[in-house]
Amino acid sequence: MTEDDRRLMTEISAQADIAYQSRPKRTDAMALAKALGTDFPHRKIEEIHQKINNVWRLRGLLCCDH
Repeated sequence: MTEDDRRLMTEISAQADIAYQSRPKRTDAMALAKALGTDFPHRKIEEIHQKINNVWRLRGLLCCDH
């Protein structure tokens, strides 16, 4: 895992913390992936999207795609 990947996962985790605190709202996972993609261009949007879905699922959070 590269330093950029560690930073990406730290940011995804921070966003999951925010989502957890604002339950029961759903998070638009694709919109978040696109936003993070601008800061982490070393990963495809689809890869970031999958990482978000995995983290949200592990934390019992709700996400949707619009």
